[in-house]
Amino acid sequence: MKTILTLCMLLFQVSFLAAQWEFRDIIKHDNITYPKTSKKASISQQIGITTITIDYHRPAVRNRIIWGKLLPYGKVWRAGAEESTTITFMDNVLVNGKSIGPGKYGLHMIPGAASFTIIFSKNHTQWGSFYYKQEEDALRIKVPIEKVNFHEYLKYDFDPISENKVGITMSWEEIGITFEVEVNEIETTLAVIRDELRTLPRFTWKGLREAALFCWLHDTNLEEALNWIDLSIRNEERFENVFIKHLILKSLSRTTEAQKSLEKSKELGSANKMIYTARESIGHHKSLQKAIEILNLTLLHYPNAYEAYLYMGVSYGWLGQLDQSKLNFEKAKKIASSQKEKDRVITRMSEFKFK
Repeated sequence: MKTILTLCMLLFQVSFLAAQWEFRDIIKHDNITYPKTSKKASISQQIGITTITIDYHRPAVRNRIIWGKLLPYGKVWRAGAEESTTITFMDNVLVNGKSIGPGKYGLHMIPGAASFTIIFSKNHTQWGSFYYKQEEDALRIKVPIEKVNFHEYLKYDFDPISENKVGITMSWEEIGITFEVEVNEIETTLAVIRDELRTLPRFTWKGLREAALFCWLHDTNLEEALNWIDLSIRNEERFENVFIKHLILKSLSRTTEAQKSLEKSKELGSANKMIYTARESIGHHKSLQKAIEILNLTLLHYPNAYEAYLYMGVSYGWLGQLDQSKLNFEKAKKIASSQKEKDRVITRMSEFKFK
């Protein structure tokens, strides 16, 4: 019995140690690992399909005078502690309106009494700012300082966030500085789409259809989109791609061809399929005006489609056009064919505080 208990204890210890090391890096040096005073941190944000990542260490104030004392004005600072602070852009971006390419950059700052100079260095591997060289700059910008609530530990935040822009704020002690990163969502997405369509998505109807839909929803590259949707149809003809072809041809003012595609899509699909395309526009792409265009088309051919009115209500509500939103919700409730459908409308109305 003692032998069995000993073996059980040994097995428990082995499994505990294995769990301890499961997520640890392989040791590549002869130093031991111990907690650092300035804690390591990483923060990421996706804008469009572009990811921005900042890796840094968080020094503490510890009752010191930071600005102009611990960190002298006019001298380059590592924008954190320990190793270089780094910022990574997955794609081309604009920083305060100035272009910078994809890659990882050393992030440095020059503090001042009224403003900071922010430096994006091509050298991201140096330790701190001790070996910083101005000739390695990829970009420099100047930003004003602002008064913020006290922060014991330095921190970076992504705020405010919009569809294609984000503010990045560094706050420490009672000082904050902010710079803006902007992504050309359409150009970046199209570049990725073109790469992806050189691989597996090109050989099915889905990927090509998604690419064409993106172009139509953003009123861009419609001739290229038409080529993609034709390839999608060639792979497999379905309502999903024939209807998108109608939308693209209509936007290109090719009325006769557009009408033929619409009639063909009606043979292959239904009101529900049109409504689903509108829902994609709302939820997947946030193209609310385009969703309304599809829903109006749906109601033109299927006037008793209560869901079309339902999602018109949702779309107008998200746009802030509350009178139009309520009007369409009321129409949906009126033509709903069951209590379940009416309850569904009432639930969606309550999201916008309609009774």
